[in-house]
Amino acid sequence: MDYSAQKKYFHIAYRTGSDHWTKTVLPFRDTVLAERLAPNSLILDLGSGRGRFPFDLVKRGFRVIGIDYVGEVVKKNNHEVKLLGLDKNLRFMEADALDIPLSDASFDAVTDVGLIQHVAKQDWAQYIGEISRVLKPGGYCLLAALSKETSRYLTWTPKSDANPSYEREGVLYYFFTGAEIALLFQNAFDLVSFKVEYTSDREPIAYITVLMKKKA
Repeated sequence: MDYSAQKKYFHIAYRTGSDHWTKTVLPFRDTVLAERLAPNSLILDLGSGRGRFPFDLVKRGFRVIGIDYVGEVVKKNNHEVKLLGLDKNLRFMEADALDIPLSDASFDAVTDVGLIQHVAKQDWAQYIGEISRVLKPGGYCLLAALSKETSRYLTWTPKSDANPSYEREGVLYYFFTGAEIALLFQNAFDLVSFKVEYTSDREPIAYITVLMKKKA
């Protein structure tokens, strides 16, 4: 898939402040991951956007590298890192989750809050391969992705539509079932926990939160 239109959309959204998803209060809590990691563990966050989740993880005592393919938002995040004096524990890089420019088996955990839903089906294997490659054996992967249980999203009705994917303004949205994610990751990961939760918006959005452990 050519992601150029999608990348352009996110670039404009972060530049203009129209990134409505950043303001969405997600239902999951990072304690499901944090309680399994030792202090100072190194975490890679994929598709960091404005960096809300990485900043929260650093506050919990972890070291984090966040990647995003929108260079402008990466620069803004790193400026905030310096202002807050978090240079030793947090940095952001301009990079693509399908080609992570970091060493094999170098992270204790990988997190993805809302990225996999924008990855085309034909690229899922590459996406999973990259996560598995950079994780240490026994490392954790935490995903929060759009769920097929969502009744309405923008102008679409995922729960009642047989098609799990939707495209708007060049951006792909894929709505997952728990069984689908378990099947996708089963060769490289063991499922630790799984939950579907809803945002508190007027029209609630369902998210799947999945914690997995890389097989030794």
